[in-house]
Amino acid sequence: MYKLPSSLVTVVTTVYNRENYIAHSINSVLQQSYKHWKLHIIDDASNDNTAEIIKSYLVDPRIKYTYLSKNQGAGHALNVALSSIDTPYFITLDSDDWLDPEALEILVTEMQNQPKSTSLIYGNMVSWEETGQNLIQLEVKKFKPFSDKYDFIFYPYMPCPRFFRTKAVKKVGGIPIDIPYHGRFGEDRCLLLKLIGISNFHWVDKNLYHARRHRNNITTDENIKYFAKVIKYMVEKILLQWGDKYVPVFCDIYGWINVKELINKNGKILKNPYLYNKE
Repeated sequence: MYKLPSSLVTVVTTVYNRENYIAHSINSVLQQSYKHWKLHIIDDASNDNTAEIIKSYLVDPRIKYTYLSKNQGAGHALNVALSSIDTPYFITLDSDDWLDPEALEILVTEMQNQPKSTSLIYGNMVSWEETGQNLIQLEVKKFKPFSDKYDFIFYPYMPCPRFFRTKAVKKVGGIPIDIPYHGRFGEDRCLLLKLIGISNFHWVDKNLYHARRHRNNITTDENIKYFAKVIKYMVEKILLQWGDKYVPVFCDIYGWINVKELINKNGKILKNPYLYNKE
């Protein structure tokens, strides 16, 4: 029986009704310069042609497919994948996005050169807008390194791609679903808040991830209120876990919630450096 070469990384994709995009996402994994990956696709009860498209790729033994009979959201689906990951690292790939061809090779190499205290590696993200049958490049989002956990709590963006050390994610209990809406919104931000409290993050200044903007993205204006409730809940909860040193003050930027300030019991104020000019 053919034995697969040992892999260091599992690509995890959760999907729900993405028949128009899932093939592009899977193909970006197949085209990776690093070949010893595993791909686990968790189908969160799709009812379109997503399943049929995925099944056509299962001739590749590196690809695993799990269909969930009930839709429970990305957080639950990610935890299903996490329970079966047997590689030291994993990366999340949204079902409507794609990876740069050298992404896995670069990220695996970077993580192997990092201390075990590093739980997350991320790079830069290229955003594309879907216009009819065409994709138009919008911007390259260059992220940044974080000086500490409070620097991250102020940061208004989600680092991407997210390449994790599996043990670290399991150590914090996986993707949180004991939050408002049970992991359907903001579960990725909540996980990173848990991780930054016990470990370090590492930034690679390379364009590794491609995000597609389209009318069915989850981050739409109508969903902003759900994200706001989740982030407010998680920030308040994580600050308690970090020693209850600060009380957050929130603000609204174009509908999206941000931490404006952190105030300690002595009246000391930490201002969000991404909202204020540094003095």
